Amino acid sequence: MEWEGAIVLTSAADVNSQLTESGFIAHGYAASRGRIRLIEPNLRIINPAWRRVAIGGALAASRTLLIVSVPERILLIRPSALGDVARSAPILASLRAAFGSSHIAWLVQGGFDDVVRAHPALSEIVSFPRAGLAKWWSPSGLRDSLRYCNSLRGRFDLVVDAQGLLRSGIFAWSTRARRRIGFLDARECSWIFHNERVRIPQNEQTRHAVGRMLALLEGAGIPTVADVRLYTPPDSRDRWDDFARREGVGGKTALLASTSRWASKDWPRERWSVLACALIERGYERVLFTGTASDRAAVEAAMPQGRARQLSIDLTGRIDLGMMMAAMESTAVVVSNDSAAMHIAAGLQRPLLGLFGPTDPREAAPFGRPESVVTSESARVFLEKGGHYRDRGLGDALMQAISVDAVLTALDAGKHLAGLPTRTLAGDAVGAP
Repeated sequence: MEWEGAIVLTSAADVNSQLTESGFIAHGYAASRGRIRLIEPNLRIINPAWRRVAIGGALAASRTLLIVSVPERILLIRPSALGDVARSAPILASLRAAFGSSHIAWLVQGGFDDVVRAHPALSEIVSFPRAGLAKWWSPSGLRDSLRYCNSLRGRFDLVVDAQGLLRSGIFAWSTRARRRIGFLDARECSWIFHNERVRIPQNEQTRHAVGRMLALLEGAGIPTVADVRLYTPPDSRDRWDDFARREGVGGKTALLASTSRWASKDWPRERWSVLACALIERGYERVLFTGTASDRAAVEAAMPQGRARQLSIDLTGRIDLGMMMAAMESTAVVVSNDSAAMHIAAGLQRPLLGLFGPTDPREAAPFGRPESVVTSESARVFLEKGGHYRDRGLGDALMQAISVDAVLTALDAGKHLAGLPTRTLAGDAVGAP
């Protein structure tokens, strides 16, 4: 039995290389409704009710066919935290590259959607009302939680749980999708809600959080692209432009993200102040300090005094997430703790320095830009001994080991530009610090 336009595959290893070359997934060629058999045991049988695409042909005497499904509707589950949402963009880009005509939705926490809503690969935002469902154990909270989960049911063919927690697993199961992909070692026993459990190989690539998520797709037979790009919503850019005109923001600008969720990852406040003064002495016309409304006191403590204060602008609580993205786009450099702001700046492909203390750059550095990091020898020793940033007795000891001079030296060496695509460097004229 021959198949028109079929491609003969001799092993599972051929799948990733030929899926893209064939163009079958992108164009959705129809295939036979005949019985499906496997070339190799690790190639899954896809539910025959799905629209299918033939990637295989007659193979020797076995007459084996490989059939790969093209899901009509896909759900990516990565609701939080904000930095993790930002660095999950390659998963979305990979799904779009593999399934060009499919409807792709992202389940994301309400308030975080600005980070992804303008992404050209995205079809829909499925908002997770975390605050509204926080008291799920109460009668009303349980009712609302069940209603939310029921709203997901029957809407998707393929679900990718890129978070791997109990909550995200429940969301995946609630869809009743025929393919629910998740980590074999997912925490909080959430793997029980997935019907495709991927074992992630342990290597340097998967040590990084983004590499681990890409390996999740690869283990499910979905080709990946390491496209980290984020896109600022146009309406947010317009609102930032209006704000910048009113506040006199223009010229060569630096943005300092001086806060994080953990005290152990916070660079000392007074050093941000010294850094702001040094940047202004080096020709920066404005220094922007960003944070949420709850960060206002911490940011105020990081603001410089004197002339530098007059040239610095505190944005905390005054702009939303989308406007912060637009502000980053307008800056010549972003300096940040290991925080959501750092990952957003990396996704926007901005000149960037990330300051690292108790977190491992091999796991959390801006993806593909390991040189855009400033750390210390004491931090490296701490990590080698198995230390963790959640140690509440740690304080900011490791962050104190990073001097202002070390940050300025990194700028002088161009580390903030390391790993940036040529088009970014040419378009922004960001050369010297």
